[in-house]
Amino acid sequence: MHRLWFPKLIFAGFDRSLEWLIVILLATSLGATLLQVFLRYFLNSPVTWSEEYSRFAFLWMVFLGAAIGIQRKSHVIIDNLVMLMPPWAQNIVGLFVNFLMALICAILLGYGWQLAAITMPSDSIALGWPVGLFYASVPAGAALMLLYMLRQKIIEGRGYLPSILIVILAALVGYFLFAEGVVEPPEIHPGIMAMVLLFALMALGVPVAFSMAIGALFGYWVGRGGSVPLTGLAHQFANGVDSFILLAIPFFLLAGEFMNAGGILERLFRLCMVLVGHITGGLGHVNVLGNLIMGGMSGSGAADASATSKILIPVMERTGYSRAYSCAITSASAILANLIPPSIAMMIYASIIWVSVGRLFIAGIGPGIVMALCMMSANHIISKRRGYKGLEKRATLKEVWQETKGAAWALGMPVIILGGLRLGIVTPTEAAGVAAFYALLVGAFVYKKLKWADLPRIFFSAALETSIIMMILGISTPFNWILAAERIPQEAAALMISITKNPMVFLLLINIFLLIVGIPIETFPALIILMPIFGPMLPAMGIDPIHFGLIVIANLLIAPLTPPVGMLVFITSSLAKCSPAEVFKEVMPFMAIMIVGLLIITYVPQISLFLPNLIYGVSK
Repeated sequence: MHRLWFPKLIFAGFDRSLEWLIVILLATSLGATLLQVFLRYFLNSPVTWSEEYSRFAFLWMVFLGAAIGIQRKSHVIIDNLVMLMPPWAQNIVGLFVNFLMALICAILLGYGWQLAAITMPSDSIALGWPVGLFYASVPAGAALMLLYMLRQKIIEGRGYLPSILIVILAALVGYFLFAEGVVEPPEIHPGIMAMVLLFALMALGVPVAFSMAIGALFGYWVGRGGSVPLTGLAHQFANGVDSFILLAIPFFLLAGEFMNAGGILERLFRLCMVLVGHITGGLGHVNVLGNLIMGGMSGSGAADASATSKILIPVMERTGYSRAYSCAITSASAILANLIPPSIAMMIYASIIWVSVGRLFIAGIGPGIVMALCMMSANHIISKRRGYKGLEKRATLKEVWQETKGAAWALGMPVIILGGLRLGIVTPTEAAGVAAFYALLVGAFVYKKLKWADLPRIFFSAALETSIIMMILGISTPFNWILAAERIPQEAAALMISITKNPMVFLLLINIFLLIVGIPIETFPALIILMPIFGPMLPAMGIDPIHFGLIVIANLLIAPLTPPVGMLVFITSSLAKCSPAEVFKEVMPFMAIMIVGLLIITYVPQISLFLPNLIYGVSK
C-alpha cells in the first residue's frame, strides 16, 4: 500500500483544484448576473457581456461537474434490477455499463474537440471570445469523465489494464460503427430504437444521461442508414446545456443552502410553531407549514427534506412522536418544494413545453396549498388516534408578533422572486440570483449564522447537483430531436385520441401512467423524457399547458415517497438513523391523501389557473 500514496496525493490535489474551479465558475456567473441587475436599475448602464459570460461559465461548470459526478457516483442511476442479480452477473453488467459510458465519452471527446476546432475562428457577439472556447467544454468534460472512470483502478494498483482496454475498444467501436459506418444498421424505427434502448439501459443501471445518449446515438445510426453526424451530436448536446434561463437552477439551490446554513429556516419553523404548534399533532402541522413556506424559497425537495430532518425530527421525537412517523411526514411535506414557486421542476417543464415561467410559478401556489391541507388533514387524524398532542400552551399575540418580526427577513424572499417576475424587473435567472444573494446577506449579516468558510462547500454542492440535472437535459436535445423527426409525439397523440377524446378520461389515464412510471424514474428525468411526447397532445384535448404542468409535477412528486426507490424517504431515514422500511410503512397514509389531492388538482383546473389568470390575464 505504501506505493499508492503518491498517485493518491496527486489525484487529491487535482480533485481539489477542479472543485475550486467549479466553485469559481458558479460564483462568477452569479456575480455577472447580479452586476447586470445593478447596472441596469441603479446606474442605468446595462452591459452586453454579462449574460454571455454567465452562459460560458455555466457550460464549463456543467461538464466539469459531470466529471466529478462520475468520481462521486452522483449521476442518476436506477439499479434496482441489477441489485437482484448474483455477484458474477453484476460484474458482467458493470463491465457493459463501463463500456457504454466509455463509448459516449470517447465520441464526445473526439468529435467535441473537432466541433471546438471548427468553431474556434468565429468570435462570440458580446465578449469577442472564440466560440470554440464554449464548445471546448464538451471534450474537456468527456476527457475528465474517462479519467475518473480509470483512476480508481490505477489507485488500487491492479485491474486497470482491462479498464484501459475497454476505453480503447469503445473508441474503436465508436469510430468504425458510427463514423465509418462499416456495419449496416437494421431496419428498425429510429424512434422506437431510441426509446427501447433508453429504458432497457436504465434498467441495467446505466446512468440516465448516458442511457439517453446511447438511445440518441443508435437512433441517429438507424435513422440515417449508418451515417451519424457525430460532430452535430456533440453540438446539440452542448446547445442543450447552453441555456441562460436554466442558470436559475443553481441559483435557487444556492438560495436554499444559504437559508439552511444562515438560520433562516430555523426562524421560519419558530414562526410556524407559534401559529399551529398548539393544534392536535402540532409539530406535524409545523413540519408541513414550514415546508410550504420554505418551498417558496429553495425549489429543491431533497434540500428541504435534509434541512427539516436536522431541525424538526429530533424535536418531534422528544415530544412523543415516533421517529418513523417524524421521518414520514418530513418526507411527504418536502415534496411541496417543487409545487410552491420557485420550483426546479417547473423550470424544467417550462423549458421543454415553452410556457411562461412566471405564470407557471404563480399557478403552483394553489396546488401547493391543496397538497399541504391534505397532508395536515392526514396528520390531524393520525395524531388524534395516537395521542400526538400539540404544545401545552397556545402562543399569545405578542409571541406571534415577535416571531413574525424575527422571520420577516426570511419572508421577504418570495416577495422578491414573484414580485420581481410579475413586475418585469428581472428575468427568472436574475430573480434566482437576487434571491441567492439576499439569502447570503440575511444569513451572514442579519441572523449571523452563515460562516464565510461555508461558502465553497455551498457553491460546490449547488454546482454538482446542477451538473447532474443539466447533463440529462443537455443530452435530451438530440434524443428529443429524433422523437420529433420520427413523429413519435404526434403518433402517441393520435393513439391516445383514438382511445378517448374525453379530456377527463385522458387526464385519468395520464395520471395512472405517471404514477407507475414515476416509481423507477426520478422526477426530473421523467419530465425530460415524457413531456416532449405529451406536449403535442394538449391542444387536441383542449387542456391548458399550465394546468397540465401542475398535474404532471404533482403526480411525479409522489414517486420520491414510493418504495422501493423513494429518495426522500431514504434521505430522512438516513439522517434520523431510522429503518427505511418503517418509514415507508408510515408514509403510506400521506401517499393516499396526496393522490386525493392530485385528483382535486386534476379535475378542478381553477385551482391552478385562477391566480395566474388574475395576475397575468387569461392566456390566449
